Amino acid sequence: MSFSFDENTETTIKARSAASGISIGPALVIKAGSQKISPTAITESEIEAHKEKFCSARASLVQELEKMSGGLQDKSTAEIIEAQQQIIEDPEIKRTVFEIVEKKLLSVDFAVYETFSSFIEQLKESGSELFRQRIIDLEDIRDRYVSKVCDHATELKVPEGAILVASKISPTELVNYYEEGAGGLVLEKGGITSHAVIIAKSLGIPCLINADKATKVVSSNEMVILDADKGGLILDPSDEVLKEYAEKLKGAQVSVKADRAAGFETKDGFPFKLMANVEFEAELPRVSEMKSQGIGLLRTESLLFGKKLRKDVEDQEAFYTAMLENSEGPVTIRLFDIGGDKNARRPYKEANPFLGWRGIRLLLDEKKLLRSQLKAILTIAGKYTGRVKLLIPMISVVDEIDQIRDEIEKMQGALLSSGTPIDEDLPIGIMVEVPSVALSAFHFAKKVDFLSIGSNDLTQYTLAVDRGNEKIHTLFQHYHPAVLKLIKMTVKGAEKAGTNVSVCGELAGDEIGAACLMGFGINELSMVPNSLPAIYDLLSSRNKKDFDELAEKAVDLSSSEELEQLFREWKDQTA
Repeated sequence: MSFSFDENTETTIKARSAASGISIGPALVIKAGSQKISPTAITESEIEAHKEKFCSARASLVQELEKMSGGLQDKSTAEIIEAQQQIIEDPEIKRTVFEIVEKKLLSVDFAVYETFSSFIEQLKESGSELFRQRIIDLEDIRDRYVSKVCDHATELKVPEGAILVASKISPTELVNYYEEGAGGLVLEKGGITSHAVIIAKSLGIPCLINADKATKVVSSNEMVILDADKGGLILDPSDEVLKEYAEKLKGAQVSVKADRAAGFETKDGFPFKLMANVEFEAELPRVSEMKSQGIGLLRTESLLFGKKLRKDVEDQEAFYTAMLENSEGPVTIRLFDIGGDKNARRPYKEANPFLGWRGIRLLLDEKKLLRSQLKAILTIAGKYTGRVKLLIPMISVVDEIDQIRDEIEKMQGALLSSGTPIDEDLPIGIMVEVPSVALSAFHFAKKVDFLSIGSNDLTQYTLAVDRGNEKIHTLFQHYHPAVLKLIKMTVKGAEKAGTNVSVCGELAGDEIGAACLMGFGINELSMVPNSLPAIYDLLSSRNKKDFDELAEKAVDLSSSEELEQLFREWKDQTA
């Protein structure tokens, strides 16, 4: 754990910012309460009573979630709560629980625990960060179920404005605490893509993650300051510091939406595009509010989670239609980017899921899954000609492009034969996520219409850092000079091929990253909606040559720390 914060003498836990903002209040430390449930034998005469307990618990949980979801103004959060309700009502869960109770004659609390734990263990084998982050959701549902069938009552006592400090937290718990008055969140674990972080952003709750040992260092009810803008939790601040932050908080409550009247261009007239990364339909109002020029990355993996892997074509079409109807500008739809989630169904397990069966590798094997998604996307593209782009994840060799293009062309031919119109000029692009693509960008770029740099995975593979591993999170440095050099090489190769390059990773929504990307000549950036105003302000307030000079110096540095120092000096000089 790292202490000290700027020039203050206050004791501070340094952490990673996941949702920006400032919050002041008493700490509420939430200790991990999950415990293993041991099997308890029951008699045949007790079977029906245990099944009744399950049904009663399920009805109670559904009622709680419906009440919670209905009272939320933020639709994005309500949508995630609804997804949890679908898991609770899944008939397969009920069937498995009843089977354990009836055939194995074991208590319902163990049956529930065993059913959810089995699924959780499968997800732990996953190479998909999205799926691995959902483990927290399932653990919460499991523990709430067990609590219900065991008649364990729980009460929330949350001081107004409390800063939650936890090892991990589920979306349901977070919403409960928020409704009770919580104003901030500090997590020892979790990732930028976890549902808890998504909800924190949606609710406007400042959030820090990777706050090592925070639950052991912080005491409940002690006054703390959560500064998610600088990445720190100040413990027991002095009156002077409290006053300083109270003034900052008051100023931060003014609207942060940038004025777009001057247009999307640098101070000297160089144009740029700012797009939004989207996963849920209910995020679209925020996308519109933040004046996004389109959806630069539409993640589709949420269509699969918690349901059968092969999602119906009709359901997918409805999802894509809603996204296009309720947004403006282009929409870049990425094919399912899932990892080795199905390894548990195979006779072997992958030692390195992130280097294994994921992305396009999985899709080219799972032709039924691939073709159903292609059919849905290509059908929608035909209805919204000129607005849809198709993005392919986890490309690492040129041959994969040839294979996926063959599948796309076959599906387009089948649609035309059936009388379904298509977009014959549908742009097809690939993610630049692995060094092999960056190093040979020209050869890849000449086979596609655009490149979209996924900086999260590119950083992971360049620095050999598992971005979901809390123990080494400090090594995940998305604007490390080595990563920036690969991005610069990508741009040079794409320029030679006459192919456009954009960035849709976390780097695009970071001021240092956005400034360097603009300097490399990348003027199309896609990010979480809340990052749009700050990036707009930065890019529109300086000349293009200022960004060029910064980027040129950045790639010659040896560390992220040096780049941070360079950026501070550059920002002061160019302000």
